[in-house]
Amino acid sequence: MRSREYADVVRRLRAYDRRFFIHVTRGKGSHRMIYHPDIDGREIHSTIPYHGNKTEIPVRMLRNIIHVFQLPPDIFD
Repeated sequence: MRSREYADVVRRLRAYDRRFFIHVTRGKGSHRMIYHPDIDGREIHSTIPYHGNKTEIPVRMLRNIIHVFQLPPDIFD
């Protein structure tokens, strides 16, 4: 796995499940909130950095997204 651009991460999440939503007005400063309404019956949020669509999301953060949202391990490969 390697780091990915913000736009690529969002595109892959939305392709996996259309219920993923990015909160533009939530989050602090230059961060955005990823939201999913139903992961094991719970609403789940996670924060990622955003400095434009070219922002690189590090591998550590991609692994956290996979863990929190219970995604397949190869979604970002």
